[in-house]
Amino acid sequence: MTEKILAVQRMQDYIDAHLTEKITLCDLSNAALFSPFYCARIFKELTGLSPADYIRRLRLSRSALRLRDDKRKVVDVAYDIGYDSVDGYQRAFYNEFGCNPHEYAKSPIPLSLFTPYGVKFRSLWKENEVVTNISNVFIQVIEKPERKVIIKRGEKANEYWSYCQEVGCDVWGILTSMKSLCGEPVCLWLPEKYREKGTSEYVQGVETAIN
Repeated sequence: MTEKILAVQRMQDYIDAHLTEKITLCDLSNAALFSPFYCARIFKELTGLSPADYIRRLRLSRSALRLRDDKRKVVDVAYDIGYDSVDGYQRAFYNEFGCNPHEYAKSPIPLSLFTPYGVKFRSLWKENEVVTNISNVFIQVIEKPERKVIIKRGEKANEYWSYCQEVGCDVWGILTSMKSLCGEPVCLWLPEKYREKGTSEYVQGVETAIN
């Protein structure tokens, strides 16, 4: 794994840890241990976004979950997530998701939330590196009540990365925006009897209560 990838991962980790604070390119430079200019260039190269756009999209997506789950006022969420004004937050929210945060808070709908995949882990997948030193793995079977699952199927996928190639990684953001019993989307390997013809073994979805 290259030092460039590790540097961008350090920047991503710093952003996640300081998301509600003011984050400057100098801050990211200090985290990455490279010059600001070089940091901005490699960040855009490996994530597809400038640091500013990455931070903006992540803040807005996290704020949407707060509006959905915490039932907080829009003004409070705006300032907590790092915006200087409510008007600026509302414009940014609308530009990102196509709806007003007040309307969304009252009646949440599925949104394409931003999912910040770490470049380090994408690199591991591309290089087909396999972890062989796993030990002391604990497995526990837990009985859960019956529930329904809203799923998004692929075609031939049997694991996460092949599923992303077929369906796209962005589907995780949409599923995350949907209220789920377990709090986040789930990954499933469907038995043959639950698969539709021409669809994948591996799927993603959200658990919902049975009516």
